[in-house]
Amino acid sequence: MPVPERVAKWVSQNYPRPVIDAEWLSDCCDWISSTYNISLSTHFHDFITHVEAQLLQSNLEDSTVRGTGLNPELSRQTQTTGSVPLLVEIRSITEIAHSAFSLLNIHQTRVDRADLGLAVETQDRQEQGEQDEDEGPIPRFPRGMLRFELSDGHTLFQAIEFRSIPEMVLGETPLGFKVCFLYCSSGYFVFPLPLSSDTYS
Repeated sequence: MPVPERVAKWVSQNYPRPVIDAEWLSDCCDWISSTYNISLSTHFHDFITHVEAQLLQSNLEDSTVRGTGLNPELSRQTQTTGSVPLLVEIRSITEIAHSAFSLLNIHQTRVDRADLGLAVETQDRQEQGEQDEDEGPIPRFPRGMLRFELSDGHTLFQAIEFRSIPEMVLGETPLGFKVCFLYCSSGYFVFPLPLSSDTYS
């Protein structure tokens, strides 16, 4: 069935680029209607909340139209996105202000603690508390400057933080996390979307 006009209008106004694939959006609306039994005409806000959640959880390669997002020539200084932000997703995150050796050590410690945590869960609460006290909390990666690989679903490009973005945390921010990206003559700007990380679990 065709995409309901109100849904299509809302999506085009809030996520204008890249263009959301009409077939994907139609299937999404059908799935929401059948799964949640929500009437678009009487519960539009609830319906569109589910639409947005599905979009932000999706792989943009599946949900967007090729060629309607990032310009492959974006690296040239003359290229801008104008005033229209682009929806992009994080494909990789790298900490570039600390040595690979220190990051590897912390990663191994995190893996070891996670493995220990799985084992501790089979013991009683007292033993778990003693173990947690001995081992301490799982360490976080040091925070300096992050480099990202971003994609509109079809075009990849690199981005580096100019200022720290608190919502972006190495080891916690999931790959696939969506951000709005704006490139104008004064530089690049990235705006994290207000979506909790557990949405990607």
